[in-house]
Amino acid sequence: MSAVRTALGYARMGYAVLPLAPGEKLPHTALVRHGLKEASREEATITTWWRSCPRCGVGILAPEGVLVLDFDDPTAWERLKGEYPTLGDAPRQRTPKGGYHVFLRLPQEVRLSATVRKLAGVDLRGMGRAYVVAAPTRLADGRGYVWELPLVPPAKLPQIPQDLLLRLLPPPPPPREVVVEGSSPRRLRALLQAYAEAVARAPEGTRHNTLIRYAVATGGLIPHGLDPREAEEVLVAAALEAGLPEREAREAARWGLEAGAKAPLDLGDSDARGTLLKNPSLPSWTAKTFWSGGAPKTPKSPGHLGAPAPFRSRGVLQNPGPSSSQKPDLGVLEHEGKKPRLRFPTPRLGGRR
Repeated sequence: MSAVRTALGYARMGYAVLPLAPGEKLPHTALVRHGLKEASREEATITTWWRSCPRCGVGILAPEGVLVLDFDDPTAWERLKGEYPTLGDAPRQRTPKGGYHVFLRLPQEVRLSATVRKLAGVDLRGMGRAYVVAAPTRLADGRGYVWELPLVPPAKLPQIPQDLLLRLLPPPPPPREVVVEGSSPRRLRALLQAYAEAVARAPEGTRHNTLIRYAVATGGLIPHGLDPREAEEVLVAAALEAGLPEREAREAARWGLEAGAKAPLDLGDSDARGTLLKNPSLPSWTAKTFWSGGAPKTPKSPGHLGAPAPFRSRGVLQNPGPSSSQKPDLGVLEHEGKKPRLRFPTPRLGGRR
């Protein structure tokens, strides 16, 4: 099939295309001066491009909700497919060097950065930000791109496995440790407030992903007694303060909480100084999500949070660092009897100080 007919086929499925210089992987700058920014689905534009240069290769710029995993090393593809067998059902094309381009659909609530480097030997493409070279393009040495499983419209792509997606989401920034007195519910709420404060002060351009990151972290507290509905409302309120629309904020918060609840925070062992909360790298809780009725039984009275035995004294909570407009708080050393303790201010939800 000719390049122009193939390019038109991609466009009709919902993928923007751009012409590549003959035998190369780069945009044909005489036709698209601004590169991928001029990728198009307009049939008249596409026809004009390839009428001007029939030998041009084809680049695909997948839309925002489509992730393309770009494997330069075929062993990286085999390794990841071994971990997530359903990847084998996704549309993929073989590259001239033996690598792969694998097309997957992202959940509507999630956005990833194309600069993320979380998987060895894998780059993230597509998502409206990074194009991939596609069949029937051939390089100068005659080698070409071939579909092993044909491309389908974005809505028909298989969704990325959730555990794999969680590996690609960046974790919250390294938090500070805060000693908090009181019961386990107070510690859990203090951590929820600290995460919500980070969401509330997220700058424009980072708000959605910041909400996702902290919602996943907050979800890790749900198996320990944090009320998922309370967590959702607090995070949504923080996202609204940051400027996100309510529908977007609620969908993102709910997705993150559900995903995070499957990877509970490891609360460790209680000691004289408290408990250090840290997020494990792999999920360990496999109960159904709270919104489908599979949650552990929660509190007898409204607003009360269940508290496992190890959390009856003090705990060390992880809080986001101060905003750029605040000086770091180095804490105050206090003495209670013979035991000195370093204290920090208790975090609170958003708002102006």
